[in-house]
Amino acid sequence: MRRTVNFLFRLLACSLIALPVSADETVPLFIPEPAASATTADSQAIPASRPIPFLENTTQIASLPIPEVDTLDQYPTVPAQTCQGGYWIVSSRGSVQSIHEACRGPWGLNVYQRLPSGQLVGSNISSMRASLDPNLPVCIFSHGSFVTWESQCRQAHALYQRMSACYGKHLQMVFFTWPSDGPKTYIPSIDVAVRARRADFNGFHFAYLISQVPESCPVTLMGHSHGVAIVLSALHLAGGGAIEGHYFPYSMGANRRYRAVLAAGAIDHNWLNPGQRYGCALNRLECLLNLRNRHDLALAFYPLSRPFAVRALARSGFTNRDYEQVGYNAGKIREVDVTAYLGVSHQWPDYFQQTAIVGTIVPYLNF
Repeated sequence: MRRTVNFLFRLLACSLIALPVSADETVPLFIPEPAASATTADSQAIPASRPIPFLENTTQIASLPIPEVDTLDQYPTVPAQTCQGGYWIVSSRGSVQSIHEACRGPWGLNVYQRLPSGQLVGSNISSMRASLDPNLPVCIFSHGSFVTWESQCRQAHALYQRMSACYGKHLQMVFFTWPSDGPKTYIPSIDVAVRARRADFNGFHFAYLISQVPESCPVTLMGHSHGVAIVLSALHLAGGGAIEGHYFPYSMGANRRYRAVLAAGAIDHNWLNPGQRYGCALNRLECLLNLRNRHDLALAFYPLSRPFAVRALARSGFTNRDYEQVGYNAGKIREVDVTAYLGVSHQWPDYFQQTAIVGTIVPYLNF
């Protein structure tokens, strides 16, 4: 009897702190972005590489051979290089963060360009689109929760330096930043639940960003923690799925090639299964890399984050039942265990400061 009472109390508490939000109206999405301002950041560099099979076209997806490797020790390294070039930062921090009429604010995205000189200048979506080489792939990264603008700028610059050094050629990279740092209630369970919902919604902003990349550019989408939810939310929309009862009204490129890299994924491990929250996401992917950390301390209590939550994807990986549920899409999934490199860490810098982890990611940029 006592166990039953304790369980019901926990269930009620979780329900109060993570009450789901629903929507039923249809809304127009995205108007031209407003003007933006500028900031600064620093740099680093580190290299590594490992090839994966080249896909001639998406008809090869179902039979894509995924290397049977669960350790990073085999990955070769190359000498460090100094990165020369620029990248883009696209921000939804000043944009609407709810689909509901009463909470609606301005649509559109603020855009910034990091010049080769290191200067960060305000720009716009049209300039970004015009600057991208339509014959080269594009990598788009989304950070996780509790990341400030200043921290995002520093991490973006450090990651770009490392990825460029490893990639060994011109890297077209875009960093997506969203209001993950505030406001805060300083009650961890509530703050995490609010950011999880916000990340889900930012899939619309992320989808719009993808839609502005030339369709001929293959795209690799990378996410960390709740940034994984943003990536998969956008891919779910690209696959014809709905988020909070709404569909994305613009084209994200009917023939575009997609790959995804998930780090410290703060989502239920079964959310990519058909009928689940991001059940349409795998349909648009050539391949997906999930970096699994079985000791991620921040995600240890993820199953208590809300009623009926299951283990986080980053800790459990895809289960046998998940592979069975996704069917032929299981052939697109590759998991690499990074526990030995990260221990209990959940932080993104700890991922990209590891040469072997960067070397695991970079081949997913080679289309």
